[in-house]
Amino acid sequence: MQLILSTESPDVPKHKCLALGVFADEKPPRGLCGFIDWRLNGMISREIKQGRICGEFEEKIVIPFPLRIGSEMLLLFGLGNISDINYDKIYNATYLIAQAVDGMSLNSFAFDLYGEDRGSLITANIMEAMVTGIFDFLSSDIEKISKMTVCAVTSPAHLQEVYLGIKQFKANVNDKGSVDVSELENSFA
Repeated sequence: MQLILSTESPDVPKHKCLALGVFADEKPPRGLCGFIDWRLNGMISREIKQGRICGEFEEKIVIPFPLRIGSEMLLLFGLGNISDINYDKIYNATYLIAQAVDGMSLNSFAFDLYGEDRGSLITANIMEAMVTGIFDFLSSDIEKISKMTVCAVTSPAHLQEVYLGIKQFKANVNDKGSVDVSELENSFA
């Protein structure tokens, strides 16, 4: 698995799939999902208001070929209430997102950091939980893990914390070198 970071505006890069977290009690959506909602002229907010998107945990909504952003599709993943978010839930969400991306026969996707700048969660620990969830799903199949490229979308202000989370993952999970972060390590050397 190749792991990369992007600090570009999330509507610009050409991703196959952009997986965004949606909280059930956050109306309108905030963070990266709120920004993408704005770029889509409030489409996500309208769907929430009309009850077609709830944000309940494990809800998955796929929006193919959204206009005004570079991604070929959006995968909106329900995270439940913001007050209930924790590292285990983030791990489980990213495990299920990797499963959904694999089910769509994609070999790359981008994601935002679920719960970042909300509550008392630490960005480095969010990143570690997310990478671990993705890795744990993909690690059962050597072919899947060797072909997957994953991009974490974050702001320049959180870059050091995100990198710390990646280092925590490498220290705590025996990935046997299957998660390639060499491009990141060169950037932070």
